[in-house]
Amino acid sequence: MRVSVPASVANMGPGFDVLAMAVDLWLEVEAEEADEPEWEFEGEGAEQLQNEPNPLSGLAMRGWVRNGIPVGVGLGSSAAARVAAAALQGSDDPIGDAGRQEGHYDNAAASVMGGVVAVVEDEVYGLPVPDLEVALFIAPSPVATTIARSVLPLQVSRADAVFNLSRLAALIQIMHSREWPRLDMALEDRLHQPHRLPLFPWVEEVIAAAREAGAYGAALAGAGPSVFALCDRKLGEDVALAMEDAGPEEGYGLVTRVTRQGLDIRQ
Repeated sequence: MRVSVPASVANMGPGFDVLAMAVDLWLEVEAEEADEPEWEFEGEGAEQLQNEPNPLSGLAMRGWVRNGIPVGVGLGSSAAARVAAAALQGSDDPIGDAGRQEGHYDNAAASVMGGVVAVVEDEVYGLPVPDLEVALFIAPSPVATTIARSVLPLQVSRADAVFNLSRLAALIQIMHSREWPRLDMALEDRLHQPHRLPLFPWVEEVIAAAREAGAYGAALAGAGPSVFALCDRKLGEDVALAMEDAGPEEGYGLVTRVTRQGLDIRQ
């Protein structure tokens, strides 16, 4: 059995725990049933995945995993692994099974469906896919999602709630109208990014560098600390390089795109 699952970028600025997009970086698994777990990992975070418990390592299967998703830096690596594990176990609801384990459904929904999704309770809605490049700055070290969530306030002001609602409405409209120059405003957020930036203060400089290099807009990738930027085709390399120059050493830039392909299962 072969399973392929894309990475995902959740939140997309103002869409906290609601929006996510699948990007063209992949977790690939080939496995068969076995009496006990026997797994080999290669690619991103291979040593960590080989030596620490993860959603795949406990399955009673013999398998090979090639991971192209940077681990623990805001690109949905854990959700992709949970989706892959659910698929290998024959789940009829990989979004639900993976999402419940994650504690939120956005990454899992994007990884299963592909494209850009909006999650409303247990319903998932597909949104138009932007024909843009996605420039990424991959953070040099992970920050656990539990830590990134622990700094969020239990309550927010009415002004901040209205601010985010207006940006979210604008972002969804722009996905339909394709008025990309308006993205910079639409990716603004007050619910999670301002509270998380003290964990990785260099992010502000990386976002500013992306804008100066010509990106339409940039924001934290998921809970961070990586950053994504949306930009015209052929501009991604310049934006990624600018973010790399502005970010901490050992971080790096890369260019990808939103993928319309989600979870792929082959017997």
